[in-house]
Amino acid sequence: MLSWRTALSVGGLVACLQAGAMAQAPSSQPTETPATVAGRAVVIERSPVLFRDPLKYQVNLHLAPTRKITLAAQMDGVVSSLLAKLGGEVPAQGEVLRLDARAPQLKVQRAAAALKAAKADVEAGSKGGAEARVQVAEADLALAELEANQSSVRSPFKGLVVALHVVEGEYIRAGQPLVTVIDPTQLFVDAPIDARAQKAGDSIEIRVEEESVPAKITAVLPLVSELDALRELFPSPASGRIVLDNPNGKWRPGQTVYSPLVPRLPVAEVPTAALQNQEQGGRKVQVIRDGFVRDVSVQLLGQLGPDYQFVSGRFAPQDELILKCSEQIVEGSRVLPRDPNVPTSPTAPASPGTKGTPGNTVRPTQPGAPGGGNF
Repeated sequence: MLSWRTALSVGGLVACLQAGAMAQAPSSQPTETPATVAGRAVVIERSPVLFRDPLKYQVNLHLAPTRKITLAAQMDGVVSSLLAKLGGEVPAQGEVLRLDARAPQLKVQRAAAALKAAKADVEAGSKGGAEARVQVAEADLALAELEANQSSVRSPFKGLVVALHVVEGEYIRAGQPLVTVIDPTQLFVDAPIDARAQKAGDSIEIRVEEESVPAKITAVLPLVSELDALRELFPSPASGRIVLDNPNGKWRPGQTVYSPLVPRLPVAEVPTAALQNQEQGGRKVQVIRDGFVRDVSVQLLGQLGPDYQFVSGRFAPQDELILKCSEQIVEGSRVLPRDPNVPTSPTAPASPGTKGTPGNTVRPTQPGAPGGGNF
């Protein structure tokens, strides 16, 4: 990252910025020029911010049920009735669909009659394998009853019907999907995690739409190919199976999940020395934007070594990152190059009405001034 040092003056009631003052070309050799801030010298070291488009890291994450089953036909037949409604609940072992069972029932009756005849032959003392015929008749009856039971399709667990794949009167083949049922009491999402800091069994907070929700990492898996771009930002990313208990049904499958490891704002690599703490918590950097100092709240991403950190924030294309400053500058201050013809005095008093932090005299822009606003 290229940087240079330029002495600048910081003031409040300045009408305009000298033409080309903020557009000077960066130099690999830092240079310093005298400057004043209401009579005090201030030196700012700044650097252009090099952005990475956050769109390359985007992937859609959403909640999904941990248990989901698509019930299929075990025999050919005609759908005689759909007993489940789309979006409706079904109890454990509850019947959701019924096939026309007349043919299977007739087979049961025929097998029962054959078994009765075979047993009569045994009781009459018939020779020639009568007992074997009884065993065959018993097996035929069991197969006929099993086929008759397969005409009734039941859910193996209590759940919610989310798809109906057939209609009443439709002829279906064995293996054809009929009804999809989910268990909404436990949901999951496969989201990126930092494998160096997180492991299976750890508690974690995920953001479901606009709310933070406690969840648990149940497994650490290899990073999915859709998230491979995150390897640029994190030394050791992985996919975590994150499970969310949902006994009251507050959440539903398909709701959007946001991961703190997936940046949604422009990404920049900044020196760790440029990071500052915010009073309300979190971190920030300061930039020069259109001649004004702006605070930009940032989300910390991966850190590559002790000196540089990837961050995501509401940066603007022409922002210049403040790397170092000889004095603290408040957000909203206007930045101008010092006129070298104006003498400076380190002990000069502050202008009337100016306010600032100890060690400088800085007047922030008033609300509504050009370039105003916090980020």
